[in-house]
Amino acid sequence: MDRLKLEDIYLGENDGKKEAIYRNDFERYFIDIDNNYEKLQQDKYFLVLGRKGSGKTYLGQYIKKKAESDPVHFCDVSSYKDFKFQELIQLQSGDITPNEYYEIWRWLILLDIGKQCLLDSATEDSDAKNRLIAFFNANYNSLQIDAKKVIEVTKKRQVRGGFLKSFVDVSGGEKLEEGSYLDYIDDLETVIFDVLGHSNSKFTIVYDELDDRFRNDEYYRHSIISLLKAADHINLKALEKKVKSKTIILLRTDIFSIFNDPDLNKIKRVNTLKIEWGTRVGVESPLIGMVISKAKKSSVLMRALNDEDVFRKLFPQSINYIQPERYILERSFFRPRDVITILNLIIEKYPDSDYFGWKSFVDVKQEYSEYLLDEIRNEMYGHYDDTEIDNIFKLLKNYNKHFVRHSELKEYMKKNEFHYKELDLEKMLIGLFKFNAIGNKWYNEYKKKQYYTWAHRDEKADLDLNKVMVIHLGLREALSM
Repeated sequence: MDRLKLEDIYLGENDGKKEAIYRNDFERYFIDIDNNYEKLQQDKYFLVLGRKGSGKTYLGQYIKKKAESDPVHFCDVSSYKDFKFQELIQLQSGDITPNEYYEIWRWLILLDIGKQCLLDSATEDSDAKNRLIAFFNANYNSLQIDAKKVIEVTKKRQVRGGFLKSFVDVSGGEKLEEGSYLDYIDDLETVIFDVLGHSNSKFTIVYDELDDRFRNDEYYRHSIISLLKAADHINLKALEKKVKSKTIILLRTDIFSIFNDPDLNKIKRVNTLKIEWGTRVGVESPLIGMVISKAKKSSVLMRALNDEDVFRKLFPQSINYIQPERYILERSFFRPRDVITILNLIIEKYPDSDYFGWKSFVDVKQEYSEYLLDEIRNEMYGHYDDTEIDNIFKLLKNYNKHFVRHSELKEYMKKNEFHYKELDLEKMLIGLFKFNAIGNKWYNEYKKKQYYTWAHRDEKADLDLNKVMVIHLGLREALSM
């Protein structure tokens, strides 16, 4: 039998968007946890929630890739990575808070759907299609526009929307009527659904990377709440009109949790899918199953083996007397990104090795720990001030204990208060618990057993300051512990 080398195993990248770009056949390695792709084919689901690194972007790219193999399915992933949500302030409507950005999001979504309709050569010619073409030509001179371009044009309040009205003759030249987008939004919606009614194709818009400029401020919160409501409205209208159009929103769970609006509870209960990878520590974990599946798809040698043999071939050794599956999972936040990162670090360091050995895990501990700390910092960014984040991690690093009592940490901070000015200790400890840097530990006298609570394993859990706090295993090297 030929010898297997780690460099032959493709586990993917820790960034779903980059993986879709780097690898033409990335969809072969997609692991559809809980059949979320199939569920998204159902009419009611359009909001996908998941932690940072859980695979939301990968799912969005997979939807687009699957659409490419279907000649009547048009799909576009719209990135809002560099979008400045404050730009929407000038375009808010007179609606009550937090719905003041509802109309501009409805406008943006309709334009995205309209672009797709016009890119579909199979869409039947009609009066509505001619009016939509005239509207795009007059305002944008192209179908190759993004949200930035739309906002730029719309802010000028010189939208040329007369073309959308049914009584306008678009054959005789330009129509000079101009106004606010609010003057024409209902006409645009009517025209687009008329065009959709003349098409047998399927149209999907996926909104992704809405968190890159996240700040827990009024502009951002109200903007995303308005986006969710606008998407819900347009999706419902598509169902009522019996046309094949859907808007899908990919959003981080921690961001969705800060929204406070009664209508969102209905969307959460009825229209939402969550990407979750379980909480059990063992070979039966979906994350271990992901590694096995990707390894088998990477190697003909692996394909002939059953799953248990694949795992034991890849991970034949314990690491400091800890079973490999436990070692990997307990140093993760139960996300694909973490597991892929630690194993890719080993592949890069030991490409000619036959397996992931104990020494290789020890050798990448520091680098992996620094990655995990950066992930937490990035996830907390926007929820807390940068200085607060820096100070709480500086405090834990200087305190330098794996197990922490609140009273003792508070006393230590007071003795060194010059270094931690204006640090709200309790607030930041609650934040660290929410983002999994720390957990709780306690001893159950009745069961004679130690127990641990982690937010990523129990989303309803809260930090108990009266119990011992424990630093996450994956962070200890980065905090010099």
